[in-house]
Formats: sequence, C-alpha cells, structure tokens
Amino acid sequence: MKTLPKVGLISIIITICFLQTTIAQTFVKKNSTPVIVISDLYVPAQDVGDNIDLVNAYLLPEIDLKAVLLDCHNTFRNKVAVNAGVGLHQDKRGPREPGYSAVEQLNYIFDKNVPYGVGPFSAMKSTDDKMEYISAYENKGLNLLKRILEESEEAVTVVSFGSLRILAVANNRFPDLLKEKVKEVHISAGTSFNHPTFLEWNVALDTNAFVSVLKSGLPLYLYPCAAGDETRAGKAKFKAFIKDGNNTFYRISSLNFINNLPDKLKQYYHYALLRETKPGYLAMLDSTFQSDPSVFNKPHRTWETAIWMQVAELKLVKHENEVFEIVPENEVLNSDEIFMEKLRPCTIEVKESGIFSYEFDKSGDAHIYEREDPEQYEIWMNKALPDFYLNLSEKRFPKAKAFQKNK
Repeated sequence: MKTLPKVGLISIIITICFLQTTIAQTFVKKNSTPVIVISDLYVPAQDVGDNIDLVNAYLLPEIDLKAVLLDCHNTFRNKVAVNAGVGLHQDKRGPREPGYSAVEQLNYIFDKNVPYGVGPFSAMKSTDDKMEYISAYENKGLNLLKRILEESEEAVTVVSFGSLRILAVANNRFPDLLKEKVKEVHISAGTSFNHPTFLEWNVALDTNAFVSVLKSGLPLYLYPCAAGDETRAGKAKFKAFIKDGNNTFYRISSLNFINNLPDKLKQYYHYALLRETKPGYLAMLDSTFQSDPSVFNKPHRTWETAIWMQVAELKLVKHENEVFEIVPENEVLNSDEIFMEKLRPCTIEVKESGIFSYEFDKSGDAHIYEREDPEQYEIWMNKALPDFYLNLSEKRFPKAKAFQKNK
C-alpha cells in the first residue's frame, strides 16, 4: 500500500483545518463585534431566559463570540437557596451548578469551540476586593477574560446578564488592561427612573460588585431590568415584570415559532425549558424531535433583546406593507417606520446600597437605554422576532429538514 510523504500529509491536514475554519467564519460578518458574554447560567436552568438568550451570541452574524463567563453563586448550589441577596426570594428548586452544558450544547450545534469558565462563587467583601483568596477553579473565568483581552488585536465588547462580580474583580486586578482593551460594557441590571428603594435581582446578587463597576470609569451602557416608573409599576412587588420607558422587559406571547427551527435547536430549547440535568445532553441533540410541539406554546418573559439589538446595530421597523422586521441599521429603507430606542448619554451616581440615580447629560460618560413606547415595543417585537430567528436559522442551517420542507 502506498503512503503519502510526510510533508504531503501535513499539507492536507493544514488545508482541511483551514477549510473548516473558513466555513465556520462565513457565518460571521467581516466587521463583526468581538464579544465576551457574562451570564448567570445554571444547570438545571434557573431562568430559562439565560439559555434562550445565549443563542443570540452564536446566531447573530454581527457578533464574534470570544468567550462565555459563568457568573454563579454558592447560595444557589444548595437544595434551598436562602439569603442570596437583599430582598431576593428563596430558590427551592436547587441545587444548581454552573451551566457548562448549555455552552457545550451550543458549541456542538454551531460547530464552534467557544471557551468558557466560571467566576468566583462568593460575594465580594468590598468594592475593591481582588478576591485573591478564591480557588484556582473559581479563577478560571477571570484568567480566561484576561487572556482574551491580552490576545485580542482590537477592543472587546462585554455584555453582562447577571451580577457584575467577574468584571469588578477583573477591574480590581488588572484595571489598565480593561481600560485599554474593553470597548464597551453593556449591563442588564438595575431599576429605571431613579427609583429610591427597589434593588433589582442582578444588583442584589452582589451589590459591592455593582457599585465597583459603576464607579470604575469603564464605558458603561446600562439597561435597567426593573421598572421604576411609579405610574406604571406602582406598588408592584415584582417590578422586573413591568414595562416602562427606560427598562427592557417585555413578553413574547408564545415560543411556538421554535417548532419551525431545526431539530438540534428544538432539542436545546426543550432541554432548557424542562430544566433537565440528565446525561446525554449532547447525543440528544442529534435525535429527531418527537416531543409534543405544544411544549413551546407558552409565553416567555425577556429582558435581553435590547442589548443584542444595540450591540449588533439592529433596528426594529415597520415597512410600508405593514410587515414588521428586525434589520441591520444599514438596511433600513427610507420608507420604513423605525421604532425609537436608543442609548442616551448620562451621568450616574451610585450609593453603597446599590441604589443608583442618573441624569441625562450629553457630555455624560455613561449611557442609559431608552425606548419611546414600551407597549408598542412589545407588539412590534412579537410580530418581528419569530421571523427574525427563523430567517437567521435558515441561513445558518440551510440543509436542515425544517427548511427543506418549504423548498
């Protein structure tokens, strides 16, 4: 049997690797934004929205995902979580562990190898705490963040959906690196309209971390989760489930559109919705989805869409023919009606308690999210979002059976 010369074999291997890399990169736009995601993602899922949200980082061609950092807390690793933070409810459905499996599943589905690591499990003891006493295991996320920033040739955008502990500790340890290599920090946390008392979940998880980052001097873009507008929220206990002009919450009326996605994605969403922890979480992605499709026919609460729209430079529009669509900013037509949402420059003051206030100021060094009509936003988003995900999925998985049926 003839064998290839060693040099020839090496050349073939290099060529194959190059082609695989090139194919993977074709789904990421040329001028995509390098992004690091910080997420309080757990297994079993605590808020299924975290699992659903992470798909954006893989699916949007405008995003070049560099790493996923898992912001997890010791309290939730118990069967019953108590004293998670000021005013936070007991979580009686534990124990939970860092959501590595969700990242592995998405790497598997999208044929990527995005690195991930967990951050400190315990709360910061002060705003300047470097947490040099934590274990090597809990340093994995911090070390990964440092390496990604050091190796990146351009400034990186950080998006945070959880507490700000990883980012705060990183800034306490290597502030010069963050100042040089972090382009923007987009934060899903806090209460809008300068509410004087309500401490939102992501803030309450680690108030020292939140205060530390808000005082860091980093380029901050804040997207409040909870509604502080008293004319809307009133005395509601769960202000994070109410819409106003400066927070990001809205309801997707139904996740039924997931039934039209490829089986791999349906299996991923189903696994998250059932809050499963069973083994074989990768193998099941290769099987045909045979569960009752009505499992997705339920509403979904979400806060994260606004951040991805801003980072990816997308616009929510209504065309002349009354069709609603999410499109790249450079593809908006002159005849389109654009839903008004933006990031307004402001100054921010924060108390040790984590309560903060902001004042709109064109010369301010921070930004706050604002939308014109939260009720209209929910209506338009419900009409545009399903097709947006379906179209992106078809471009990413054109050979999937789900899309072959219509050809």
